[in-house]
Amino acid sequence: MDYDRPLITWLGITFDLSIILTSTIASVLVFLIAMLSIRHIDERVPAGVQNFMEWAIEFVQGIMGHSIGASKNLFILSTGVSLLLYLFISNSLGIPFSLVTGDAHQVSWWKSPTADAHVTMTLAIMIIAYTHFIDIRLHGFKHYFSSYFKPFKAFLPINILEQFCTTLTLGLRLYGNIYAGEVMLVILTGTIVNGFLPALFAAVPLLIWQAYCLFIGAIQAYIFVTLTMVYIAHKIT
Repeated sequence: MDYDRPLITWLGITFDLSIILTSTIASVLVFLIAMLSIRHIDERVPAGVQNFMEWAIEFVQGIMGHSIGASKNLFILSTGVSLLLYLFISNSLGIPFSLVTGDAHQVSWWKSPTADAHVTMTLAIMIIAYTHFIDIRLHGFKHYFSSYFKPFKAFLPINILEQFCTTLTLGLRLYGNIYAGEVMLVILTGTIVNGFLPALFAAVPLLIWQAYCLFIGAIQAYIFVTLTMVYIAHKIT
């Protein structure tokens, strides 16, 4: 089923209110998790949110160790942990329910923000720009610009094209997986509201698909963070 989006235009720019809503909620949840994890720190026996946050940090450190070779850089570590939490929450927001208003023109107010290509491509552009910033900060502008002419000057168009392709694949991979999962959820949910018997047959597949979407959301968050660390490692070395 096709739903309209709650769009507004301000200063000539069109905004999707549903994306603003869910992106803000995901950001607030990440902030609350971080704040709760340091509220009552126990160095001896961590429990609750602190235990979860320590696991997330160690998990990202493991990714950094395998891709970069170092796991103590707080600047990169904080980026990885924030990305992991934000992406997992964003990938999962549209799984439990949806919020649709209107009769003739139904408007969808609730979905995973990462089920929108604008969000995933913006994240991808930010990450690629972040890696370029690290390259310039560590090696300077001269090394940065000369890297586009390696191993030969003729490779300049290929090296430039590589940056665009890397950005596209990073963003579209995440978008495609999350969007496809939510399309199937909409189809199964539409079957449930068509009567008792269709609902009976669709209920179990819907629950299974929700669990599968949760798993895919976690995997995609892991892949995105891993690729981010690989791209950073490429710029560092």
